[in-house]
Formats: sequence, structure tokens, C-alpha cells
Amino acid sequence: MKNEMALNAAGGKASPAASPADVLARAAGKVLAPLSRYYSGVLGTKVSARQTLLLVNAQAAFAMAVFPDGGPALLRVACVWWFVSAVLKCRRAGIRTSD
Repeated sequence: MKNEMALNAAGGKASPAASPADVLARAAGKVLAPLSRYYSGVLGTKVSARQTLLLVNAQAAFAMAVFPDGGPALLRVACVWWFVSAVLKCRRAGIRTSD
């Protein structure tokens, strides 16, 4: 009986399987890329994926704070606080609307 071993072109080293976090990060990057390009065009500066997520958060907070009508006052106050917090996070991340 012969003892044989097949080696791949990578020199015998098996490539590690991608972790679920890596797969999720790549998928999020593919989804966020067009949105990042849109925000980059609107703002006139390069917008990273993290900054894109911050801008989406601010837009969602704005929508929840402004559009619902007739909701409980405490819920509306919480949504306004969420919006102010989101805008401050955008400012800390270096997102500016004008020079």
C-alpha cells in the first residue's frame, strides 16, 4: 500500500475558513458601498462605512422624532434625544455639511 499525500498550490497550507464576523463585515461593506458613494457625492468629501452608519442613524432618529404625530410625549422626547445624540456622534466622527 502506498502512502500518498496531495498538496495544493498554496504550499500545503490550508486556507483558514472565514469567520462569521468576516463574512458579515464583507456583506455589510457591499451593502454600504453605494450609500457611502451617495453621501460622499452629497457632502463633497470621502465618507467611510462607519460614517455612513452614523448618518443612517441620524436620519432614522430624525424620522422618528419628527414624523410620528400624536405619540406619547415621553416617546417623542426620547426620539429627540436620540436625534441630538446621533448628530453629536456625526460631528465627533468628522462629518461636516459645510466648510
